[in-house]
Amino acid sequence: MKFIAPLTLVIATCVGGAVRAESTPVPFVGPGLAATPALSSVTAGEAHTCVVRNENAWCTGANAAGQLGNGTFVRTTAFAESLMTRVRSVVAGGNTTCAIRVDETLWCWGSIDTSLDASARVVRTNTPTPTQISLNQVRSIAVGPYHSCALQSDGLLWCWGKNRYGQLGNNSTFDSVIPMPVSEHRFTAVAVGTDHTCAIDTQQVVWCWGVNAQHRLGLPGTSSRLVPTRVPRVRATFIDAGDAFTCIMNGSKKVQCWGRNQYGQLGATSGKPRVAPTTVSVKNALSLSVGSEFACATTQAATTWCWGRNRFGQLANGSNIAKSKPQKVYTTNSMGTISSLTTGVSHACGINPTSSAMWCWGLGTSGQLGDSASSNRTRGTIVWQNGVQLNSIGTDSSARLVVTGDISCDAARRTTYGTGAAGAQCGTETTATLAETINPDAVLALGDLQYEGASSSDFRTFYDPTWGRLKAKTYPLRGNHEYVTNGAAGYVGYFGPLSPSYWIANAGSWRIIAVDSWCQGLLFAGCSATSPQTQWLTAQLQRAHEEGRCTLVAMHHPFVSSGPYATSTVQYLWKAAVAGGADLVVTGHDHHYERFVPLTEAGDIATTGGTPLIIAGLGGAPTYALRETAAGSVTTDNRQHGVVSLTLTPNGFTSELVSAADGIASDTFTSPCTP
Repeated sequence: MKFIAPLTLVIATCVGGAVRAESTPVPFVGPGLAATPALSSVTAGEAHTCVVRNENAWCTGANAAGQLGNGTFVRTTAFAESLMTRVRSVVAGGNTTCAIRVDETLWCWGSIDTSLDASARVVRTNTPTPTQISLNQVRSIAVGPYHSCALQSDGLLWCWGKNRYGQLGNNSTFDSVIPMPVSEHRFTAVAVGTDHTCAIDTQQVVWCWGVNAQHRLGLPGTSSRLVPTRVPRVRATFIDAGDAFTCIMNGSKKVQCWGRNQYGQLGATSGKPRVAPTTVSVKNALSLSVGSEFACATTQAATTWCWGRNRFGQLANGSNIAKSKPQKVYTTNSMGTISSLTTGVSHACGINPTSSAMWCWGLGTSGQLGDSASSNRTRGTIVWQNGVQLNSIGTDSSARLVVTGDISCDAARRTTYGTGAAGAQCGTETTATLAETINPDAVLALGDLQYEGASSSDFRTFYDPTWGRLKAKTYPLRGNHEYVTNGAAGYVGYFGPLSPSYWIANAGSWRIIAVDSWCQGLLFAGCSATSPQTQWLTAQLQRAHEEGRCTLVAMHHPFVSSGPYATSTVQYLWKAAVAGGADLVVTGHDHHYERFVPLTEAGDIATTGGTPLIIAGLGGAPTYALRETAAGSVTTDNRQHGVVSLTLTPNGFTSELVSAADGIASDTFTSPCTP
């Protein structure tokens, strides 16, 4: 045993045949994004959402039709990468998603038109992989639940899909699987509703066709139009369509709407449909997006406003009451302002490219809000990007970490167990003080950071005055208690851009790969062998070894343990770590310390290869009683709180358990790694 005091890293280098000690300090940067993902072109369908991120399409939500484009029919509650690459823009509607690639080709997935039946009506097929549509030089696309239209760079417009009411604009009512030319007009913008279509020509004249019930075409009467028909009294620079209403933005930056008005979606007192354009009380609009029965706009004043139906919180005003008067959408300081937005059937999302954050609100029961939950948000929720790279730790070749999880007690636990360094107590203050004394390059916080439910108030009251003193060094992970608060909202609010479900960071010459072993809030559904996160973990391990880096995989739940909470549902994350050649896995969850010899993918003792495991669950929550010793276990300790001090070098790692009671280190262990 030895006492741990603050250390200065010393690296040996060879100069002229002699070994010389040389420190290589680098300016401390602290946690943060090493590279900010570039977000653009956010879009929403019936119950899913997609965004372009670094020229790839990322999607979340319902996926029964394959509308997430990831090759499966499994829904997600967090944004994950699709198979669509080299994307310029992406547009969703209904259960369909389409993308325009940088080469101006058009690709669609989800529910897409594939053939005609015996009645010459379109047959739609659920397609989870992107399929090319026979159009080139595509400038923009509008996707509806039953038909779509694409605008080419020369201004020609093509539509396909259902056409019972002439919504394809080709003077017929015959459905078409292939794109059909609309007319000889040259258009600059197009919008698709449920059964109608509108477009703007080069002179800013608005033309509409298809169903005209509720005056959605802006034309008198109720008869459908089979060809583009000019809408009187309006000129526009942008247009969008809902189920049975249409909105435009004109050159004076005013928003005008017409059609159905049952919920005040025209920006006027709810009531009968209106054929004459109604001006919405939004000043200096910059962008406009129309949902099924509500609409939203951003303005030059960097504000966002929504109006219309509000059953699921579509107006983000904290209620479920429809409003014809535009309601202001409030985000958080860390999010910043919304620069562009999208509306789906009953939800909406906005993006801020500067912070790479998203703000989503409304119906969320299918995971379409991307916040790792399946619930509605009547105020909105912030969404940070998963799979990001955080700032590097330590020097180019070496790093020292404090590693621990299961940290801060709430008021009830402090009252029940008392406070102090003994395992039976709440040891949050003692472990925080110990970590400050060790003064590492970074803290790797392994989840369950604030009991019982990681609420914002408990984070502020208990975690922040203790371990919050180390926040500028903390690289956090999510555990199961983070999700007791829906969508891990308290944790996300506290850690901001550092709160993604999974991320990577370089530590010395190592690569840390952090995963969410509660799997974005879906313990029994989100950790499969083919889940986006598992595939990401496999790819990151391969990438790290190709770059000559040793690898540390961090997650909250241990696959094996001598405590009561070995977690079989993380088997595929564990298997991916071992199969990918991880040099060390660290976890928390069970409230004790335990070190294992290298283990196989099945969790057995490895005769060759394998991956060692360290459980570091002594961060402050009262410890659990140990059970029968698991195979491969070398050391266990649940008597006192403490942290693992971990030093990563180019050739391996050294770990030791440091007691919060007396600062004494035990179970010092050194192991090589294989870049």
